[in-house]
Amino acid sequence: MNEQEKEQIKSIITNFVEAKWYFPYMIDLETHPVFWPIFKWLEKDKKEWVEKIIDECIVEKINSYKTKWGELFRRFFEVNEEDFWNFRDMNCDDNFAQTREFQELWKKIESEIFRYEWILTERMLDQEKWLDKVVWSFYNIVYSFFPRFNLINSD
Repeated sequence: MNEQEKEQIKSIITNFVEAKWYFPYMIDLETHPVFWPIFKWLEKDKKEWVEKIIDECIVEKINSYKTKWGELFRRFFEVNEEDFWNFRDMNCDDNFAQTREFQELWKKIESEIFRYEWILTERMLDQEKWLDKVVWSFYNIVYSFFPRFNLINSD
């Protein structure tokens, strides 16, 4: 695949993120009402190429954050990169959310996310009127990479 095709794929990914608020998985692209004909019948190696582009877009986005909450999320990513990618993979399907592996990794990720949220909110305690917006913005970042982040079992 050439550079022009790569840019077209990145554009589709960007449009998807703007519309759905999270980075797509291959299954999302294959079932998208407009884009599915492009992705559904790709050969396996081309699907892997698209998945690598999605991953590149994710890393680019994480590295582009300029806000405090974005910087904290980047720190979370750098410290927990392997768990990030494993959990991201598990977020591709609702069925994974019911597995023990998902739940265990979720708890580990959640505790790390809470730690960074605390760092963020601790700085904002004297500015209560902005606290909700800051926390909401931080979790928008989290959900953009882990769309099934809230599917923890309370058992």
